[in-house]
Amino acid sequence: MFDQPAHTFAKPQQYYEWVARPKLASIVKIPPGTKGSDTYEGLICTESDKANIGEIVTILAENGKLSLLLKSSYLKQLGAQIAHVHPMKFLTTIFTNPQLKLGMNEIFDDYFKRNGFMDGLGPSLTKEADKNKLDRFLADFAKELGIALEPMKVYFQSRDWEGLVYFLMIQ
Repeated sequence: MFDQPAHTFAKPQQYYEWVARPKLASIVKIPPGTKGSDTYEGLICTESDKANIGEIVTILAENGKLSLLLKSSYLKQLGAQIAHVHPMKFLTTIFTNPQLKLGMNEIFDDYFKRNGFMDGLGPSLTKEADKNKLDRFLADFAKELGIALEPMKVYFQSRDWEGLVYFLMIQ
């Protein structure tokens, strides 16, 4: 039914590299460089990540319980898109933005919202603490936030993540 072309074109080298490349990264969407960084500056948090973090905080702050329940799948989708972001970079994104920092007051004034927020953040901080990937970034984290390191250390040492967020809210 279809005629074969009289001549065939050689495929470019990129085609062969693409065919030979493992497809897992394209399915799972593994961002480059997520193995971990030895420096705080090397931790990944793109502008797109920051926008997603801002959207999560804004949605949580501006919506009631029923509305949040209706938006829960969308919030989970946004959360999945920023799963690669180190929790310290996540917090830095929030607490260096005056609007998002204000939104945290709305979130933490509501038990339901606060628990939902901490259910995502707490395990992430604990996981990084278990891998000893918090202490080495503390000084740079404090510097980026413009706060004193010593009073903040207590929250990391005791793994009081909710207390840490409260502390960052009043800074």
